[in-house]
Amino acid sequence: MIFSSRLSAAIIMTALGVALISPSAAVADSGASDEIDVRVTIPQAEAFSVTDAQFRWGVNTEVSAGSFSGDCNFLSAGVAGDAGASRVWAESDGLYKVKDGNSHIEKPDASGEWAASSWENKCLDATGRKVGPGITETGTGAQAVIEKGVGKVDPTKGTARMKWKGSFSIVFYGGLTYWSLSDPELTIADGRGTLTATASGYAADREDTTKWSKLSNKKITLAELPSVALGAHGIVTTPAYKGVKISGVEPEQSREQMWWGSFPKDWVEYNQQTGQGPYWYSSGGAADSRKVATDVYISYTPENSVIATPDKQQSPTAADDQTADETAPLVKEDAPQNSGQSSALSGQDSGRTPVQQLVHNVLSSVLPQSMAPTGTATSVLEPAVLAASTISWMGKSLIPEAIEQAMDYKEPLLWSLAGLLALGSVAWVGFRHGWLVWPFSSKK
Repeated sequence: MIFSSRLSAAIIMTALGVALISPSAAVADSGASDEIDVRVTIPQAEAFSVTDAQFRWGVNTEVSAGSFSGDCNFLSAGVAGDAGASRVWAESDGLYKVKDGNSHIEKPDASGEWAASSWENKCLDATGRKVGPGITETGTGAQAVIEKGVGKVDPTKGTARMKWKGSFSIVFYGGLTYWSLSDPELTIADGRGTLTATASGYAADREDTTKWSKLSNKKITLAELPSVALGAHGIVTTPAYKGVKISGVEPEQSREQMWWGSFPKDWVEYNQQTGQGPYWYSSGGAADSRKVATDVYISYTPENSVIATPDKQQSPTAADDQTADETAPLVKEDAPQNSGQSSALSGQDSGRTPVQQLVHNVLSSVLPQSMAPTGTATSVLEPAVLAASTISWMGKSLIPEAIEQAMDYKEPLLWSLAGLLALGSVAWVGFRHGWLVWPFSSKK
């Protein structure tokens, strides 16, 4: 008896545990054809239950950025108690919690690992820098984590249902306005998902900080998840925000910038009462880029986390460029600049404006050491640098609409101007030292 090569392969596959179904005999005689039809059936992944799923979310950059009052915005574990008024929290109040039941707050540390947040470091990023309210602020990277989620996942059908028992609070302006989210639930079907939770908190008014009252609990949508894939260890998905329209809000939604969008409508409506309403959709202010929702991480077990280590955090490109958002709740006046903040461009307190420091760094990198721009070159650029910096202090007192448009594109404008100034300086130095000559000139 002679076995065909394909049949031999089939027998090996059978030995490895792969089910085989053949319509013909398994053995062929010497006169039979070498070709034997073999159909392979690959077992599908079975549905399974989860009993210790981990929910992890940083919400957006704004929830861990600096603020003009109360030092910063931050996350707190559990449902925050009643502060009795719209006021900045003190450590002695006992309102701030790092851990509460199944919930805790983590943030990146200097070693690139997740570490528990604390009252002392809640406003510091991984490098130890105090976060500010600048346009390019990256925040502390803090995330709310809730453990012990239970539910069922069916990879074959592409469905999943999970729920958690735990809460976290979103605190803005050090406590002037805050609210809580409890017991998130996840539902996934047909490649789409929805996250819901119960909202609770206190009503505050930016026009009258003496107003303070408890709000009724309400189940709201945390996130619509337009594209969800069930991974081997869990789910990483981006909530809908960019391009999401919302109406009936005050101020009206701005749809001019590339990052315009909105959190779910019921989320925004609830926060119209907390005083945070405009912070959850693009309102046309300088903080709009920080409002975009960040990824949600769901791990079937904490041991096999879908986000093992934090993303590497970088200091903002203009950390001391602090421009107020006109929609800032409960704070109507402009706050003073954070003069103690070091320049992110140089890593030290240079006393220069961000644009001046950028020009200085560019020139230092392209010119010989002896030509470092410590004197004349920088002085020649001073008028143009000051003109470029005008947007920072002009605010909206002059030609509001024009200034607003300039604010929308401030960062690329400043970078472009800095590049042109740097090139112009190199040309000026080149002509002065004879490295460059005019095309219509001639040497004898």
